[in-house]
Amino acid sequence: MEAQPARYFPIPVVCSKCNEKQVVHIRSIAGLAQIADQKVECLKCREIFLVMVPNEIIAGPFPS
Repeated sequence: MEAQPARYFPIPVVCSKCNEKQVVHIRSIAGLAQIADQKVECLKCREIFLVMVPNEIIAGPFPS
């Protein structure tokens, strides 16, 4: 049986308010990606902060 390609990539992010390190999963894509700001709610302080990632966030944040 052939291994399936990863459907996501883990990307580290840091809260801009409390500096908590976290990880989000972004959708795996083939070809060119369009980088865009996306909102993440901090696990520690619950503030919303923006991150620039090369594709859609599909899960997270998770503790790093």
